[in-house]
Formats: sequence, structure tokens, C-alpha cells
Amino acid sequence: MVVTKTFVWAHPPKAAGDMVATALALFPEIIEFSDPIVGREKHGRFKDRPELVGDRQRVLCIRRLPEWQLSYSVFKSRHGLKPDYRPLPMDSRETMVTGGAGDRNLAPFIEAGRVWPDRWIRVEHLVDDLLALLEEHHVEVTPKKLKKIRSLKPQNVGLNYERSLSAWFT
Repeated sequence: MVVTKTFVWAHPPKAAGDMVATALALFPEIIEFSDPIVGREKHGRFKDRPELVGDRQRVLCIRRLPEWQLSYSVFKSRHGLKPDYRPLPMDSRETMVTGGAGDRNLAPFIEAGRVWPDRWIRVEHLVDDLLALLEEHHVEVTPKKLKKIRSLKPQNVGLNYERSLSAWFT
């Protein structure tokens, strides 16, 4: 989670959060609080820190469901899930399609549909959405910072797997 003077940003797992956090770190002048980029705290939820969220705009990352589900399933097959983080069998196609993991992972960030973000950062349009957010909040993006943001590459993608959705879903 990153808290600025005017907005607070959070991200569910497997939704480009490390890349957004890296980009926001280029603007220390607007940041009032930031979780470390490593560790479970980086997936902090709005409801867990109401004193930091206050009346700031809520911004949340989101990723198209098929890409998210595939990434999540591969991640847990290689690294497992809390609390023991032991690798689990790869989800079947049927489990990925019907298992509901996407809803379960998003629900705590939207308080089961009661509190929605004011703005989304879509992983598939990450740079454009991030730049629009910064512009909306009157954050000066110098040419040097713009170049850095545009040159950012996805992080935390060390998992080598077939990313073509047609290989997994029909």
C-alpha cells in the first residue's frame, strides 16, 4: 500500500503491484506512507488501515481474470500459499475456470462489494492509467521520470511458464 496526500493505492496479489510501487517511489514528495515492496504487508487492504485511508481517493490495481487466474495458479504451484508456502499441485483448467479464486482474492479489497475503489489501474494499461492518475492529482512528471516509468518492466515475473491463454483455456 502507498499513501499519498490525496490518494491511497493498494493491490491484490498478482496484479503488477511491484511495478506500480516502483513507479510511485519516483515521487517521494507525495508519499506519506509506503509498505516495503517485499513481504505480505505490500498487499495491505484499505479496511486494515482506516486511519491512513481517511477520505483519500482509493486506487486499486486489477488484472483481466484469465491472466490473473493463470498467474495465480502457477504461483501457488511453485511457491504455495500462506501460512506454510509449500508448493501445491497446478490447478486444472476446470478449477481455474470454476474455483472462484479471483473473487476470493478481490473481495477483501472491496469489502465483499460494499466499498469499491474510486479508480482502477488496469495491468494491461498500467503506464497510461498510472500517468492519468498522477496528472489528475497534479503530480509533476518530468521528462526524466516519464522515461523511467515508460521503461519499467514487469517485476516479480521470474516464473517461466506458458503465458498464452489459448494453451490453457478454450
